[in-house]
Amino acid sequence: MRVTKPSSRSVLAALAVAVVLALVGGVIVAVSGGSKLHEEIASAAHSIPAASLEIAGVHHGKGDISKHLRLHVTNGRLTTVKVGHGATRLDGVFNQDRTKWHSDSRIAPSLDVQAAVQYVDLSHRTTVKHFGIHTKPAKQTYNDYLSPGGGVVGIGQPVVVTLDRWVPEKRRAAVQAGLTVTTKPNVVGAWHWMSGQTLHWRPPSYWKPGTKVRVASNLQGVSIGHHTYGPVGVHRAKFKIGSAHVSEADQAAHVMRVYNNGKLIRTMPISTGRTQYPTMDGVHIALDRRSVVVMDSATVGIPKGDPDYYRETVYWDVRISNGGEFVHAAPWSVGSQGSSNVSHGCVNLSTTNAEWFYNWSRLGDIIDVYNGVRPPELGDAGTSDWNMSWKDWVKGDAAPTKAALHAHARPARTYEPGFTPHAKAKAKAKAKRAAQRARHQRRMAKRHTSAHHHQG
Repeated sequence: MRVTKPSSRSVLAALAVAVVLALVGGVIVAVSGGSKLHEEIASAAHSIPAASLEIAGVHHGKGDISKHLRLHVTNGRLTTVKVGHGATRLDGVFNQDRTKWHSDSRIAPSLDVQAAVQYVDLSHRTTVKHFGIHTKPAKQTYNDYLSPGGGVVGIGQPVVVTLDRWVPEKRRAAVQAGLTVTTKPNVVGAWHWMSGQTLHWRPPSYWKPGTKVRVASNLQGVSIGHHTYGPVGVHRAKFKIGSAHVSEADQAAHVMRVYNNGKLIRTMPISTGRTQYPTMDGVHIALDRRSVVVMDSATVGIPKGDPDYYRETVYWDVRISNGGEFVHAAPWSVGSQGSSNVSHGCVNLSTTNAEWFYNWSRLGDIIDVYNGVRPPELGDAGTSDWNMSWKDWVKGDAAPTKAALHAHARPARTYEPGFTPHAKAKAKAKAKRAAQRARHQRRMAKRHTSAHHHQG
């Protein structure tokens, strides 16, 4: 067999084709001869456009406070982006084809960092761009605080964000944009500004037990006006929704029924506020719990020297309003519990029942008080979240989502064991049977009386 040795010309041609493939990313260029081949190789190399990097948010090293840093590569793709380090690091995300990147956080005041951006062009050549970002200090800053900070909470617990400065209405949407609530399973919800410094987030109806909630606050560089900017970095919190603890306190019947996941587990006689100091009706949530509290009536408008003044050491306390309402032990009113309302506005229990309730309760549990005369106060943290319709709740959101706007929910109370449509129908049927028995007894009594008179 004769093996023909390839000519040097054909070897060069093959190598040239390989070079072209590398240069133009796999596009095959037709060749026919040596000199023409060299011309086409040169033409292909020169036809590959150069990659260029655009930087938005920084001009000549000066950062635009409150803007996101944005990068865009034309005729190439980004490989790595590093901006700052530690607490001043700006993390970000790429788009799908890695031609764009933007920072998660806004550019903050008092920033002095270096950035390194690496990208490749269409011929896979790497370029690294270095630049600095410098911003002036803020005249003022504000901070945010997230609650609850962790643990297991009740089905009525809202996400609470508290700011240490007042936010004008026109700036509230920007603040909300820096706040995210992530739930598992996914839950529709909305913010409601309770004031210029406090906003709550909740779903249309009570949380489902077992839901996991994560909250992130990224207000870096977010302005609320007058050169006042949010804190550097991201604040995070997470918590879990526990069992459905619902307590229904009937002020007219002087009884509180306690449910766990819809099952009645305890019925307790109570005494609520007397005529002068009525207990608020409405859905309350447990705000706090303490084994002992010194209660001074001067803090709720009953000064020392008033006949109704009191200062008592009170045990097993679950706070249900910021206006001084607690569910607590009241051994002095045991004789009235179950029959009359004699308290200064609290829900009185025996010591045994109060200790049990204290140990069973957790932050965010539902305590629904009804059949009283005093309406709930929407400005009180204990009664602000679940006593307005979902429609009214969403009105307090500076930038509601479409899902929140289209969500529908019954009044919160109708989801409780004692107030569900089934429970109401059952109670109605029970009342109907009681009325029938009463009518029957009246008829029997009337017949007995008639027979007695006839015999006489």
